[in-house]
Amino acid sequence: MNTDVSKGKPILIMRSQRIPSLRKSGVGNVFMKNVDKSIDNKALYDTFSAFGNILSCKVVCDENCSNGFVHFKTQEATIEMMDGVLLNDCKVFVGRFKS
Repeated sequence: MNTDVSKGKPILIMRSQRIPSLRKSGVGNVFMKNVDKSIDNKALYDTFSAFGNILSCKVVCDENCSNGFVHFKTQEATIEMMDGVLLNDCKVFVGRFKS
């Protein structure tokens, strides 16, 4: 059901994180820039789920390009494997999220 559409908007279902310090620590948060506008939340989830257990993910669009945010239990392998790859003909830059 995650990323299904209801009333024109994607549904986002994620596990509740009851330890605020873990949620706010940034551990497992990965940021992507230069994400093609055709990539939606489901495509992002499907692409990155191969690299680990996803707690949440979201694509944010602006007028030029999109950014993506994925929250994993761990992140290091994802950053190394996905940084610089082509995703729908756009070179995606992947790094640790910094608030």
